[in-house]
Amino acid sequence: MTIIAEDRLTPTKHRTLSIIVPIHNEEEILEEQASKLVAYARQLTDEFEILLLENGSTDNTVNIARKLQERFSTIRVKRLERADYSTAVIEGVKAANGDFSIVTGIDYVDLGVLGRCFRALKDSDVVICSKNKGLDQRSLLSRLTNRYYNALVRLLFGLKYSDVEGYHGYNTKKIRTIVADIETKAHLCNLWILVKARKVGLRVAEVPFVVYERRKSKFMKISRLPYLATISLVEFIKLKRKGY
Repeated sequence: MTIIAEDRLTPTKHRTLSIIVPIHNEEEILEEQASKLVAYARQLTDEFEILLLENGSTDNTVNIARKLQERFSTIRVKRLERADYSTAVIEGVKAANGDFSIVTGIDYVDLGVLGRCFRALKDSDVVICSKNKGLDQRSLLSRLTNRYYNALVRLLFGLKYSDVEGYHGYNTKKIRTIVADIETKAHLCNLWILVKARKVGLRVAEVPFVVYERRKSKFMKISRLPYLATISLVEFIKLKRKGY
């Protein structure tokens, strides 16, 4: 089991919105982006928190995150022992105090999607922030991989959504019961959540999302494709064996 440490113990306080942000080796942009995120969240609701899920960073990310936590009462920092996006998302949902949770990245380029997602959550249990309903200006490799992956998921699992990848919004209480037993890697938690949400009859919506690469992707590289394909295949088999 991955052990999570909270850098500053604070009393549990109810919030309307939790913004979950996995961070890994983000020292160059963390302070600036987190400050903008706080300012934007204040426009959505007074009752919000930002959970910075630091996972396995080897640079100065954790120290910057701690300083942000001291500066902003709305920021909480939790640390994971190993670098893994899915683990960070799942543990963020488990730790969230908000009625609603939205997962985003610190390298965001479309803050407005948080507002669209938050509004859609009033009538939905899961909201997909869809690049394919919005605008995807990433590299050709990233776009082609996303299209292929979504087509494969539709074929194997019958999910009709335009984009199962990317950022999601959740009704925290309902999704917390779904993620309790999920153990997966990379970005595959999104697929697990969606197939399990469908099985229990949760309402799923999509909102448009604009994305481009403000820097080279740390996740999508040609050298990583065999690894990503392998772990995806393993998860597909696990899901099928469980009847999804």
